[in-house]
Amino acid sequence: MDKRILWGCIAALGMLLLFAWFTMLLGLRMNQALATPLGKLPWLDLLSVLVAMTAGGVIAGPRFARIAAALVALVWVLSMAVLATLPASPLPMSAVLRSNAAAILLSLTFAVLGAHLGAQYGPQWLARVRRRA
Repeated sequence: MDKRILWGCIAALGMLLLFAWFTMLLGLRMNQALATPLGKLPWLDLLSVLVAMTAGGVIAGPRFARIAAALVALVWVLSMAVLATLPASPLPMSAVLRSNAAAILLSLTFAVLGAHLGAQYGPQWLARVRRRA
């Protein structure tokens, strides 16, 4: 594996963890999910996926898009696995998947979009920052 891709993965997952920690510090009011006909959409989590995968795309380059989708899919699989192991789960797993389907699809879409944006515009952003410094 290329070191740039590895560092992009580390940066993206690290940013996702920082965003999750930050939203927990702010409390639940800041991360309320928007109720839609397709399910609940946690808008701050979706934004954090976009920003984190954009940073990963800046570091890793254009090959990061598939990896970004795989990272977000892995996070969702692990989240669902944890929910499945809860002893007193109020909803069956099929209902949980149905209510999170839109959030899963959008987070995968935002991961790929962010990786592409980071890979495409990252060099320009970095050049601007270097010119100002």
